Amino acid sequence: MTDRWVNILQRDVAPRAIAIVFIVLLAWLAYALIRRALLGTMHAASGRVEDPAHRQRIATLVLLLLSIAKYVIIFVAALMILQKLDLNLYPVLAGAGVVGLAVGFGAQNLVRDVVSGFFIIMEGQYAVGDLVEINGAFGRVEEVGLRITRIRDPNGEIRHFPNGSITTANNYVQRHIAYIVTVPFARDATSPSLGQEPAPCSGPAGAADLVKSILNDFDREFQVFAEQPIVGPLEELSTYARLVRAELRCIPGRQSVVEQRLPGRVAAALERVGLPLPAGADVGLALRALPPQPH
Repeated sequence: MTDRWVNILQRDVAPRAIAIVFIVLLAWLAYALIRRALLGTMHAASGRVEDPAHRQRIATLVLLLLSIAKYVIIFVAALMILQKLDLNLYPVLAGAGVVGLAVGFGAQNLVRDVVSGFFIIMEGQYAVGDLVEINGAFGRVEEVGLRITRIRDPNGEIRHFPNGSITTANNYVQRHIAYIVTVPFARDATSPSLGQEPAPCSGPAGAADLVKSILNDFDREFQVFAEQPIVGPLEELSTYARLVRAELRCIPGRQSVVEQRLPGRVAAALERVGLPLPAGADVGLALRALPPQPH
């Protein structure tokens, strides 16, 4: 009896298991090669394209093709594995056709999402990295797929929009990108202002001028602002600190420099002049939605 089962395993189960493992490894290798080729093409094309908007659209299309390739490889590998298990696919496919006809009426939203996503991508309405306002929600595009669009809003929340439900989409990549910078000051802060003589920063003009000077120095180094920053007066808060707010309008394509470097540069500049940030406080930086372009 034992020998019989050993023979069955050697004659039937073992070859099928080896074939299934081979199919899985072949599918993984195919996906790895396709991924490497697509990402290499994306990097090569991005190096030849100077327009940041075009680079973002290239990245969007490459990531979409990579996603499609993954699902196609999984589907083909699953069919091959089922064949190795001697499962007759024709009754399954025939039944799926009948069931699919019934389910199709309930899948109209899915079809609408896919069709809408196709036109969004082909028409280049927005791409990964663009700042957009979709159905009244403002944020940065993190994923554009055939079914959904995913954005991250200024509060860090991820929002998913089925493409078929998108009724309005404003793309700000060709316009100024607005930020609000909040710079906290301690209540007892005193430091040299713009001149050499020590002067208290308790007055609105002293703090505002100091922040404006720091922002202008940052712009001279990185060339990121489309306009002069608008710096407000010193605000008295009911908490531990006072605050200066500044509105910045960034050149499209340069927002990553502002987001990654500006808060740290402002904090370091304040510390150099003897005005370290209050304990537990940070320089704030938040996106501010712009009004839609007039038509």
